[in-house]
Amino acid sequence: EASKNVQALLRAPLPPLLSAKCSLELADLVDIVYTCAQSATTLRPSQRDRITSKATNENNRTSTSTKQRTNRELETKLTNCTTQAELAVVTAEKRTCIYAFDACARSCAIRASGGTFDGDALLGCVTKISEDLTRPKDCAAEIERGCQLVVRRCCEGLAAYVRERGVSARLRAVSECATALTGRILDVVREVTFVTNDQLDAVEELMREDIISLENTLFDEFLEGVKKNIAACVKLGYLDREVRKEDQGNDAQNSESSFPSYLAASLLAIVRCRAQVEKALGDTIRASDDVTYQSLALDAASDSVVNALCKQINFRAMRMTKRQTNDMMAQLQFLLNTLKIHLGEDATSMAESTKRMLSSRVSWHGKKAFDGPEGLAPVETLERLGRVYVLCLAEV
Repeated sequence: EASKNVQALLRAPLPPLLSAKCSLELADLVDIVYTCAQSATTLRPSQRDRITSKATNENNRTSTSTKQRTNRELETKLTNCTTQAELAVVTAEKRTCIYAFDACARSCAIRASGGTFDGDALLGCVTKISEDLTRPKDCAAEIERGCQLVVRRCCEGLAAYVRERGVSARLRAVSECATALTGRILDVVREVTFVTNDQLDAVEELMREDIISLENTLFDEFLEGVKKNIAACVKLGYLDREVRKEDQGNDAQNSESSFPSYLAASLLAIVRCRAQVEKALGDTIRASDDVTYQSLALDAASDSVVNALCKQINFRAMRMTKRQTNDMMAQLQFLLNTLKIHLGEDATSMAESTKRMLSSRVSWHGKKAFDGPEGLAPVETLERLGRVYVLCLAEV
């Protein structure tokens, strides 16, 4: 009973701290076993010697057969010994990989929950393993799964970090993902490729897949928030109040002396969006689109304000007065002039369609809208009143 308990104890996995140490010592022991096996093979009689011995000992066939059977048994035991020793080394080194990556994943998850993707820790873990392993090719699967585990724990930590925080935390997590994709992850892939001798072709794709998925989710959520915020700024309720006024002359005077509040709020939201992305990501290029994050954010914000304005105009077009229709045409043209480098094809097409609809409802003394100085004056007035926004958005 005691021997069975001892055998079970010997077969049980070692603690993490002892596993790495014993795997190195076991590898040294296996080298000694291989040396002894090669020496025994060298000392073993050759085939020619066995034939000669058989010819000279024909009268003692029984003794020769017994010796041959004994040699075969010894050779089998020696082969089994080296095979078991090799399996023991591979098993110990696989456990070393598992323990090392598990500890790295736990520490990286803690740092990620604070907003940091620690690619240096993963690279250090792979480098340390490459120094300790004597048979890295046999541990390729464990190395691949270990790298994927660490990256996944980092992504989960970043997702937890963002969950109860605001826009700045979300953009910080996006920045961490973008930096990892173009930085330490590439270094990790090179180290893994060197250690396993190009046996892991999918390790880069597996790690990048988790990071890109998190980055896409977080940045898309940020863009959706920007679009909702800007769409909420585009409110044309003041037009209904103006319709109820009888003095159209005062109405026109007021519209020409102040910058529309909804335009100020919308453009200010775009400028704020640009400042947030610039602070968190700078000129970082998004790997999946090969375009800077700042440009993508400005494009989404610009499309949002133009689309929201066109929907509001189409909803209220039938109730607008002639003066209000002219003002809306000028304001829409002002947005197109200011945001033209950031507008997509769909937003531009929708704006042009809305302009044609408004133009069909009003004319300037028989001429098309915006023909001559009379048509351009409202747009120039808006550019003068909103000069600060024009300058801020023109810098990009």
